[in-house]
This record gives sequence, structure tokens and C-alpha cells, in this order.
Amino acid sequence: MNETSGKLALYDPAKRADIGSHYVSEGQMKRSGYNLFTGAATALTLMISACSPTMNNHGNVPDQELVKSIRIGINNREQVSAMLGTPSTIATFDQEAWYYVGTRTSRIAFFEPKLLERQVLVVRFDKKGIVRQVERLDKNSGRAFQVVDRKTPTRGKELTILEQLLGNVGRFGGVEEDDGGVGL
Repeated sequence: MNETSGKLALYDPAKRADIGSHYVSEGQMKRSGYNLFTGAATALTLMISACSPTMNNHGNVPDQELVKSIRIGINNREQVSAMLGTPSTIATFDQEAWYYVGTRTSRIAFFEPKLLERQVLVVRFDKKGIVRQVERLDKNSGRAFQVVDRKTPTRGKELTILEQLLGNVGRFGGVEEDDGGVGL
């Protein structure tokens, strides 16, 4: 019904579109265009938000004020531990250096994480356990090294998959009493 005249609105063939073998009115075409736009905008928003970087913080780098409070030649291991907490790692061989390591990385989707910041605080002690040096390092202080991709040779014969699968066929007999010995 037409609201202005109160008469029943008749179908107007001039306001239709022929799409394939179907007749679609002008209003239906506007709605479908709006739905297409809304769907595309939603998909684009989801794709962009999925690609935002994820920030990760790992480790422990003490506050600068705490580090400044360490007195070289005065503080010992217990005092440093009370001030800074447990170190991330301790030197392997001489146990005279404590390392507090902290890193900040950024990762986008499934790509490799990117190192944004690395800080290392090194506290070195003398043989009596008294602080002798405090040093701060960052990611630029590190050294690059090349990993060697060699295999250690093993003794014995290299078996193929088929030899491994069929190797024990016929090797064992029926039910025998175990003599407790090791061997073939």
C-alpha cells in the first residue's frame, strides 16, 4: 500500500533488473550491495587485527636504581641476591659471575619473532664473594657465531627401513627359557 495516496502500489517493471534468469528489484540490489560491503569491511578488519604484533617480555633485568645501589668491594653475594633477586644464570665454570638476562620480542602471526631489546646485567665476584664489577650489556654487545652442522659418525652398519622392519624375522625361536644373560 502506498502511504501517501493510500492506494495499493503496483509492480513497476521499469524498476527491476534482469540478473540471469531472475528478476531482482532495486531495493534488493541495494541491500545486497550493503551486505557485501559490510562483509568485506568485517573481513578486512579481522585480517588486520590478526596481523598485529604480539609483544613478549622474558627474563629479569633489575631496575637501574637497584643496580646503582650495589657497592663494588663492599656488597657480597647474599646482599646482591637480596637486592636483585635470583640471577637468570650463573657462570658455568668459575661460578664468579651472575647474569640477569631480559629480552623483549615482537611476533607477527606465524613469522619468526623479532628481537627488539636485550639487556644483560653481569655482576662479577672475587674468590671471597665480594662484588668486583657490575656491567650492563645490550643486544649490540653480543657476538654472532656460526653453528656447525656436522654429524658425529657412529659405529656400525646403517640399516635401510626395509632391513629394520624385516631384520628380526626368523631371529627368535619358539618359547625358550631365559637364562638371564644379555646377548643375541
